[in-house]
Amino acid sequence: MVSRVAPDNIENKALAAIVAALPTRATRHESDGFLQPDPSTPGERSEIELSFDDDMPEHSSIRTQPPARTAMGVALPHHIAQAEQLLTARLGHRFRSPEHFAVALTHPSWRNEHPDVLVDNQRYEFVGDLVLGLAIGHALFARLPKAGEGDLSALKAFLVREATLAEIARALGIGAALRLGRGEDQSGGRERPSVLADALEAVVAAVALDAGSERAVELVLRLFGQHLDEAVARHGSSRSTTELRASTASYKSALQQLLASHGGPPPDYVVVAELGPAEARRFRVEVKAFLGGQWHAAIGEGSSKKAAEALAAERLYIKLPAAATMT
Repeated sequence: MVSRVAPDNIENKALAAIVAALPTRATRHESDGFLQPDPSTPGERSEIELSFDDDMPEHSSIRTQPPARTAMGVALPHHIAQAEQLLTARLGHRFRSPEHFAVALTHPSWRNEHPDVLVDNQRYEFVGDLVLGLAIGHALFARLPKAGEGDLSALKAFLVREATLAEIARALGIGAALRLGRGEDQSGGRERPSVLADALEAVVAAVALDAGSERAVELVLRLFGQHLDEAVARHGSSRSTTELRASTASYKSALQQLLASHGGPPPDYVVVAELGPAEARRFRVEVKAFLGGQWHAAIGEGSSKKAAEALAAERLYIKLPAAATMT
């Protein structure tokens, strides 16, 4: 079933503007799966296609087709266009609507520096996070039939934590394909874990919006295959509850419980610095804890206070005396 509506709202116009950053109109070649430049002059479309799988309920797999790119926008550097093409091959997905892919790779700093670009990948992160949670949660549920809710939640948190997402994003080469503002690029944004993790979530969302949630789940399970195997094996080994919590990136909870088990006060988190411009703000947080008759401290930095606190807690937990982490 196909329905067509005119792009007269701001989000449709925004998607048209973001796609304008593509160097040339993209066309699919069935032989190699790449998005190849089309030498014809790019034109504008005045419609959006909303297509649904004929053999599935409309609510179960929705693929949106944003407007094709217009003649407006900012030219995309050649090396980024090449990186996008390579990333497409590594993902193993031919985008029916390359516009979704373009939005997923657009960092807020790029939009802030280019007035014609009206959307970035933040909304896509939201969808990607949901798809990741569903895919990983279901896989753990199926592979660990005897695991309790607490262990399943801890393992899922480990698999979808920033460090794991950033590692997978690096392996895919997402950093090189990102559209970053000049300041974010020069400050190392292409290698920053938070930026890479967010972009991976957005790419997963792009696949879901382009081809349906089932296709996106398949992609997630392929990308996380080795990590899933390791997580399942870790659960099967003998280890203390504290060690399990500490291995799952829930370091704030693990740290607080560790201190409480030794009769100490909860850790104290303080924002010691706010760095960078408003569009790419980063926070530096210090966490202090009293254990073993002395104070311990660690610093974490992230794109949000929450992310900075999590990193600080992880670093402090790891550096605490080994005897204190044993149950």
